[in-house]
Amino acid sequence: MIAVLGGARETARAVDWLVRAGAQGVVIWGAGTDPVPTGFDDAPMTALAGVDAILDASHSFDEVTRAIAVARAPDLPYAHVGRAPWVAQDGDQWIEVDSLTQAVAALLPGARVFAATGRGSLDVLMAHDGPVFLRQLTRHDLPMPLPKGQYIFGDAPFSVSDEVALLTELKIDVVLARNIGGAGSFPKLAAARELGLPAVVLRP
Repeated sequence: MIAVLGGARETARAVDWLVRAGAQGVVIWGAGTDPVPTGFDDAPMTALAGVDAILDASHSFDEVTRAIAVARAPDLPYAHVGRAPWVAQDGDQWIEVDSLTQAVAALLPGARVFAATGRGSLDVLMAHDGPVFLRQLTRHDLPMPLPKGQYIFGDAPFSVSDEVALLTELKIDVVLARNIGGAGSFPKLAAARELGLPAVVLRP
């Protein structure tokens, strides 16, 4: 029995691999993630008591889920499924940082920020005095706590041309993103390169 920590786009694919291999298991979704149908049943973190191994397919920045799982089952075999991180190319103006606090500190005062860092970053983004446009892939009616903040809802996948148009329409000065790897989330950074905009990028 294998417990899959879910949250990344690779979760369903990882479960499919396990099912094809004849394995049985459950998916434990990280907090704040949107569960999707897989070949395994969903389960709470307490299910770790009855499994033989952990396959981590959680979001690359979901440190909380990983930490809880390892603390609950420190002796279980553990493997991680993830994407190779992005690497800056010619024309990119990346400022790479290790935390959201460092990221906000790197923003120029008053800068118009396009952020793809999730709602969990809003508390830290309160320290920025300029407009923040936070991308959201799931539509909701939750309040925006930032006085100059706005949710930007959209449905992936996004093309580079779409992102260029959006950043131009919003008059963005800088893109703030987590380095989660994969082709699907990169167009915003490709758009920043095309527009000559800097990007503050959180290292994985």
